[in-house]
Amino acid sequence: MATTLPPPERRVTHDSDDRRRLIALACVVAVLALLHFVDHVVRGQIVVSSALDPLWNHSGWPFNTHGDKPYIFPASLVVVSTIVLGGIFLTARGKLWAGYWLAASIFLIAILVFVHFVGLEPGSAETPGIIRRTYGNDVRGILAMVDLFGLFAVLATLAVTAIRIRQRSGRW
Repeated sequence: MATTLPPPERRVTHDSDDRRRLIALACVVAVLALLHFVDHVVRGQIVVSSALDPLWNHSGWPFNTHGDKPYIFPASLVVVSTIVLGGIFLTARGKLWAGYWLAASIFLIAILVFVHFVGLEPGSAETPGIIRRTYGNDVRGILAMVDLFGLFAVLATLAVTAIRIRQRSGRW
């Protein structure tokens, strides 16, 4: 099926609006991701101070140097930050478009699913139940869950938006 492109004068307006839409969603992802990383650190400290299951502690260096995987946390922080912040910068400069954000959202959703539902080893996934048990009845647990599922929702919205922009603009 061939895509019919709008005339150049309408394409410029759409491109500008679409770019702003991609950047706005990516900025929301950046904020939610930052809050999610903070949640990992807070929960890691609770796990250590309350002597909970050490597999529940997904914070790493410099917050936790114990355990056998202290460098996974900073590595994921660098990877996620590079994908999101680099993508925002390059999209603002007109270097990246919908295809990048579709791939980025799928990749970031996969990371979230892996960490929170699969885990590196049996029992190491930070499931919603583990997050709730770590915080107990504290309101921080509810906020952590809102943030986690908010990330899923905004990343899914970003992916759908990227597909729609591709359909309208005729380019990835």
